[in-house]
Formats: sequence, structure tokens, C-alpha cells
Amino acid sequence: MTRYRKAFTLVELLVVIAIIGILIALLLPAVQAAREAARRIKCSNNLKQLGVAIANYESAMGVLPPGALWQEPSTPATYTSGKYIRKGSIFVHLLAYLEQQSIHDMIDFNQPIDKSVNASGKFIGAEVIPGLVCPSDDHPPTIVTQGHATSVDTQEVALHNYSASRGPCALCNDNCPHPFGTFAMADYAHCESTDFVGPFTRRCICTKISFITDGLSNTLFIGEIRPLCSWHCDNGWATSNNGSGYTSTIIPINYDTCSTTSSDVCHNVTLSGKYNWSTGDGFKSAHPGGAQFVFGDGSVHMLMEDIDHQLYQFLGAIADGQAVDFK
Repeated sequence: MTRYRKAFTLVELLVVIAIIGILIALLLPAVQAAREAARRIKCSNNLKQLGVAIANYESAMGVLPPGALWQEPSTPATYTSGKYIRKGSIFVHLLAYLEQQSIHDMIDFNQPIDKSVNASGKFIGAEVIPGLVCPSDDHPPTIVTQGHATSVDTQEVALHNYSASRGPCALCNDNCPHPFGTFAMADYAHCESTDFVGPFTRRCICTKISFITDGLSNTLFIGEIRPLCSWHCDNGWATSNNGSGYTSTIIPINYDTCSTTSSDVCHNVTLSGKYNWSTGDGFKSAHPGGAQFVFGDGSVHMLMEDIDHQLYQFLGAIADGQAVDFK
């Protein structure tokens, strides 16, 4: 009796492999999209918690936290000269409201925060805070900064993906004038004095809720940034000049300043110390198509990168008197 072996022919095997390859090709984008959706949700939750922390700070202190206590205005008004200089970013002042009391307790608020170290001599700002990191961005947890905007030469810092907005304030740099046109509020708001139009500034001033006459639901507070694409935002979450209270809505969402090879200095982050803070200190994310923001009412929204530029400025300002509809 003749016996036959059951087996695939070469043609059948190739057909099966081709089908498997097609299935993988179809499934892989879906898997990647699902992973990005999960990362985006985590990022959204981080922003939500920042919104809650700001609300709790305001309830306790009667004012919003400072964008940063980096440098006093040229006319300090009621401030004692030198009292608030280099006393940390908004995140330093929100630590107790972000369930980071242990890190808060390490800091001597009578001294410049940019030099504050723990008992072992490690810079406190090198402590990684997961709630300040968006998993979609592929930066390392910490880097060694060159001290370009700090009060020390070099130090390890933990990076962050969020920045407090100073709204539609001009960023002036003659070496790289921003190419985004003019906007009325950017002209009169010098942004380094007591006259600023967003909710936060790095100039040692805290905004009261009563100043936000446009309504909290129409005013963005904190948005996403990519720290390795900005000369200021790579200074770490604790440093006084880390982009918070300086990041401007004048720069379009996701404007590309991440290049390390471009001959255009306005896009090349490695040259930004001399040239491109007028383009680098804008909101951007690794999410496709836009960036997420938490608004004054605590709601989190994704704003698309093709949002009308003037509407974006209205959302950045606290008292422009404009009715907006972005949802």
C-alpha cells in the first residue's frame, strides 16, 4: 500500500508567509496607534493633575503660583530687590500639591533654588518626577546642562515636558527674528516688566484669578514642550529659567526647532543659545498633529497645530475681551 506524507508544498508555504506578512503589516500601525493613544492619555492625566495642583495652590495662597521666580522686573514695585531672584520654577512651588512633599522639604527656600542640593550633595532638580514627563517624548530622564541659563556652570537636571504659558508675548532676538507676523498684544506687552498678558511670567509676579476676565475655560495655563528642542526648556523642572513663565503662544504649535543639523539657525537647537529663543520657546509635543494644554478651569484639550494663529493668541491671553470657540 502506498503511503503519502502530509506536508505543505513550497507554494503553499510561501502563500502562508505572505498572508502572515500582510496581517502583521495591517496590525502593526494599529498597535502603534494604540500605544500612542495610551501615552497621550497618560500625558493628559499629567496635565490634569497640574491643573488640580494650581487650583489647590490658588485656594491656599490667594494667587496663582509664579511661572518662575527667575528675575525681578526692572521696576520691582513692592518687591525687595533680590528677595525673589532664582527661587525656582512653577513646579518647585507646586511640589506640595503634586504629592511631592518629600522633595519640597529638601529645599531651602531662603537660598537660590538653582543651587539647592539634598543631603548627599545631589542637585534636587535632578530628581525625576514622573508626573512632569510625557511618555510620548523620547528624551532621556536626565541630562547634564551647560549652565547656559542657570547660576552654576554644569549640573545634572531631570527633564520635564510641560511649561507655564505667558501667552502672546513677543520673543525678541535680532539674530533670529520670529517669522510669525505681528500681534497687537505682543507689541504693547513687553513681557519682562510688570505688564504681561498671559497667566504666568518668570518675573517674580503672581496673577490673581480676578485678573483673568476672559474666563478660566478660555485661558490656557500649561502646555506641552519638548525640552531638547529649546535652549531654556532643557534646564530641568526645578531651574528658575526653564521656560515656564516664558513659553509664548506667539510661536505656532509644533514649530520645528529640534534640528541639530539645519543650516537655518532659527530651527537648529544646538545654536539656540545665540539665535533661536525667539522660535524655540513655543509649545510642541511628540503627539501627531498638535499639543495638549490644561486650561484655567482644569480641562485638558488637544489644540491642533493648524489652529488659527490669532485664535491661539486669544486663548493665551487673560484679558483680551475676545469671545472664542475652539472646541
